[in-house]
Amino acid sequence: MRYKFHVLFLVIAISFAGLLSIYRNATVDTNANTVVTVKSGDTLENLSDKYNVFMSVLEHANGKYSDDDLLAGDQIVIPDNNNDAKDDKKVQKQHSTKSNKHHSTSKKQNQSQSSAQSEWNKANAEAKAWISFHESTNSYTAQNGRYYGRYQLDSSYLNGDYSPANQERVAEQYVANRYGSWVNAKQHWVANNWY
Repeated sequence: MRYKFHVLFLVIAISFAGLLSIYRNATVDTNANTVVTVKSGDTLENLSDKYNVFMSVLEHANGKYSDDDLLAGDQIVIPDNNNDAKDDKKVQKQHSTKSNKHHSTSKKQNQSQSSAQSEWNKANAEAKAWISFHESTNSYTAQNGRYYGRYQLDSSYLNGDYSPANQERVAEQYVANRYGSWVNAKQHWVANNWY
């Protein structure tokens, strides 16, 4: 008896999951639409701009009303722009309040991300300047055995081109490959007296 109950419960659970999947997909008519894969950094606003479709139409077609609902790798439907204009206006009107809220949230998130990126860039620039000063007192012609220039790079890395532009380019490459950032390179320098 207990076994039959578990089997019945499992069948109901699987049926419910299947119905839920059908329901989620039933809200989207993909016949005349384009399906795209969400990439990291995509937002409803930039997808709306990129594919020239009202943001509210995009939200409604996919059941996603927040950028938090977008996951990299998700497939979303871009509704065909030839849809009846009345339908677009109707959907636009239905979701205008939600859309305005999400535009505002999206702007704040973008500003926050921009501010964080700006702080990160500033921290890296400061770390780079700190390393340059401690390695060569900012001199592009400083030399210490086989190490040369502002960042005291191994001469073999410079391939005979000791110009400031090449030193900058090679230093950026070296730090990105070895440490990922100037902030990390500085931390290594502080701990080990070299980077």
